[in-house]
Amino acid sequence: MIKLHYLRVYAFSIRQVHSQIAILGGGTAGLNVAAQLIADGHAIPQQIRIFEPMKMHTYQPGWTMVGGGLYDINKTLQPMEKVLPKNVIVSDSPVTKINPEENQIQTFDGQKYTYDQLVVATGIRTDFDQIKGARKYLEDPNSPVASIYHYKYASKMNRLVDEFEGGKLVFSEPQMPIKCGGAPQKIVYLSQDRLRKRGIKFDIHFYKTVALIFGVPKYAEILTDVCQRKQINCHFKQKLVEVQDHIAIFEDQDTKELKSVTFDLLHLVPPQVPAKFIAASGLGDAAGFCNVHPNTLQHIKYKNIWSLGDCSSLPTSKTAAAVMAQTPILVKNLIRTWKKGLEPIPSYQGYTSCPIFTSQSTLLLAEFKYNSELDETFPIFQSNESRLMFYLKKDFFPFAYWQFMVKGLWGGRDGFRFFKGA
Repeated sequence: MIKLHYLRVYAFSIRQVHSQIAILGGGTAGLNVAAQLIADGHAIPQQIRIFEPMKMHTYQPGWTMVGGGLYDINKTLQPMEKVLPKNVIVSDSPVTKINPEENQIQTFDGQKYTYDQLVVATGIRTDFDQIKGARKYLEDPNSPVASIYHYKYASKMNRLVDEFEGGKLVFSEPQMPIKCGGAPQKIVYLSQDRLRKRGIKFDIHFYKTVALIFGVPKYAEILTDVCQRKQINCHFKQKLVEVQDHIAIFEDQDTKELKSVTFDLLHLVPPQVPAKFIAASGLGDAAGFCNVHPNTLQHIKYKNIWSLGDCSSLPTSKTAAAVMAQTPILVKNLIRTWKKGLEPIPSYQGYTSCPIFTSQSTLLLAEFKYNSELDETFPIFQSNESRLMFYLKKDFFPFAYWQFMVKGLWGGRDGFRFFKGA
């Protein structure tokens, strides 16, 4: 089993180290920013310091496909040193505090760093422990409880569906925001199709904390039809609060009453939270997300601090596609204000994309921006489920991620970025 772990180094003396550009996080957002800064000729690797304690970089969109029986878990993991730009400086002790007034970062080992420009890209953390008993049953290999929101539990989900011999399946979705808000229902449809093809008798129930199947009316209508056609029973305003032996306990969000639901297989999605140091350092909004302007990605108060991706306050769905759209805007505005002394351009309009598997051969590509307004790239293929979009998501997107995104050459729906400054 592959293990993701931290490497911690304890220092006995404290000294300050300066970097022109500090990037907190080596996930999709942080890696993409670093790669584009270098590919576009705005910085050389030695000017950038990335703070990332994890030793493995993960392609988390692939974990839905792993749990759905479409993808190999090993293809979602790469050693961090293989994906980070060459000669970029890396600090692997976790960040514990930022002092924005002093342009200073402090790490777990007591080391202090300073910066000219700071990019906060620490993602969002899954908090399985908010659901009582969840971790216990997820860790038990003999328990029929899994989750695609962890590489190990995604593999378990794939095995459980393979071994399922009939009965009741329960799927949950927590309060938003979460990373990839469509993923909790993708795994519902993928699992249903696998069992249908095997001729297994099943009873599927999908419990959502919110009151809608999807936040964009066009896609909500399509997905409602998908659920009805597949005989998926949807329950709204129901929050999973506890897991027991073959029992899931849900809290009604209106009445606060608790209801026990039996299951033969449970797929749960944990609540998700930003890193605590963001709020503790005075950078967060009311929910603790890094508080940036929704169109420029510049911090509301500190003009040399920027944020994108899952840890940011940007009021759009938290997806890899959103990061691809946000990165070039952040990079251009950072350079524009830092090097040229100009005001940032408010050009980000909230674009995001949620490719929703509806079976093991079809997909609904949802694309929208702020205020749930449609922003589609392939309208002719986005009014219903599409086989073409399925293969785009399953085969091309992972290829583009590993071969081009990590080099700063992939612009999401804008395509390849082969020219500096693109």
